[in-house]
Amino acid sequence: MRYRRTEWTDTRAWMKLRHNIFVTSAMIAAVSVCHTAPAAAQDKLFRFEITPFAAYRIGGQFDEKDGDVEFELNESNAQGFMLNIRANPNGQYELLYARQDTEVGTQGLFATDSVMDLDVEYFQIGGTYLFDGENTLPFIALTLGVTHFDPQPAEFDSESYFSASFGGGIQLNATKRIGVRIEGRVFTTLIESDSDIFCSSAGGAGACLIQVDGTTLTQWEARVGLVFRF
Repeated sequence: MRYRRTEWTDTRAWMKLRHNIFVTSAMIAAVSVCHTAPAAAQDKLFRFEITPFAAYRIGGQFDEKDGDVEFELNESNAQGFMLNIRANPNGQYELLYARQDTEVGTQGLFATDSVMDLDVEYFQIGGTYLFDGENTLPFIALTLGVTHFDPQPAEFDSESYFSASFGGGIQLNATKRIGVRIEGRVFTTLIESDSDIFCSSAGGAGACLIQVDGTTLTQWEARVGLVFRF
């Protein structure tokens, strides 16, 4: 009988030990999941960013060939949005659209008005590099693409040229899903020298508003945007 009691006691001790091992293993696994889940969620959370922005844009002029006339773009408000896709912990792909509704001085070429309405649009793709930080992230951005000039009245042809932009600023993370992006950016558009732009064939007679002498048009922009992450 003594032998059986000892055997029963050892069996209960072994079952209790196995139970403790199982519970401990389950707790370790649970803790491991709790530690890895936020990292995975954060990685998914920061995969995409959409940033609608408001801006103020200055600069830009067309130089007329064989003359001293400069057709300057009026400074004005601009707006647009960016789509950023995370490539690595510090790098993002960037798609950019920016639009400015402005006017360009026509130097009396129109009898009815001394200015012409002009829409300036940028369609570009590139990347953003975010420097290390927590709630405040400095960054730089570089994009390439197309500038589209759309003049009014409608009888004048629109024009499109290759362009590039470079910018930098800071990104403030208010929460994990929402932030603020403050940025300054410069746009440079390459224009073919000695080319005729904003041409019209109204009335059966072809005519162009400007014969361009310069090869670049440069604009500067200050912007602030609201960042949405998902």
